[in-house]
Amino acid sequence: MTTPGGAPAAGPDTDTATDHTAELTRVLLSEVREELVKADHKAGLMLASLGAVLTALLGAIGSGVIAPRQYPVVPQLLLWVGCAACAPALVLLGLAVTPRLGDPHRSRTHYFGDARLAMSAAHLERTVRRTDPVARDLCQLAALSRTAWTKYRCIRHALAWSTVFFALTLLGIVTGAST
Repeated sequence: MTTPGGAPAAGPDTDTATDHTAELTRVLLSEVREELVKADHKAGLMLASLGAVLTALLGAIGSGVIAPRQYPVVPQLLLWVGCAACAPALVLLGLAVTPRLGDPHRSRTHYFGDARLAMSAAHLERTVRRTDPVARDLCQLAALSRTAWTKYRCIRHALAWSTVFFALTLLGIVTGAST
């Protein structure tokens, strides 16, 4: 379809593509927000569990139920190296649950941090009025996707360190108690 001047008109195909982009962006944004909630729950549960296990282990050592100083060198080394592996797991899980606030800008209103920087209600109204909803959703999708990816990467690495902690510590306790 062309206009009287011979140029192609912005017809229904352009509007349909824009609507499709906006709809897909909203769906993906909703999905990434759900993933962020899941990642936070997983990291929080793992952090609480690891803290409980570490507390129980320290309680058992403190009360004398487990006496690593009486173990031979190898089991004692396994136990303490295993305990040392707990530190990076705790740090990584802490990083996973740490809020990420992003980089706020005065010239846009894509996030709550951007609105916080408004110099006045009138300034906020102007920036909100100028903000393109699709561009805002795309910006949020990109930022939240990076955040979700980072959280899951921290969780995976913490899981590996936790496995080392459990395996070596348990192996040290079992071999040390049996000798």
